Amino acid sequence: MSNRHWNFPVMVICTRTGKIYTVGTTKEALDMLLNAWPVAEGKAFMMALQICADVESGIRQPREARNSFLAAAKEAGVPIETTMAE
Repeated sequence: MSNRHWNFPVMVICTRTGKIYTVGTTKEALDMLLNAWPVAEGKAFMMALQICADVESGIRQPREARNSFLAAAKEAGVPIETTMAE
């Protein structure tokens, strides 16, 4: 997998531990969705998985992966901080 960098990283806050994770590439987002996401269902979650995979395959742009990751976070109630307005 490549590391398709995002122009603006997303900070994900783990409500259980209080730890903050910085997600700045499509690979990091995909890893978090697959291995550390609090839910494994939902339309935005499934869409984010597909879009991140598409970005890694060169079919879509990193901006699309970031946007879909933000939508999945909103859907799952995962607290985030961003460095730019949505």
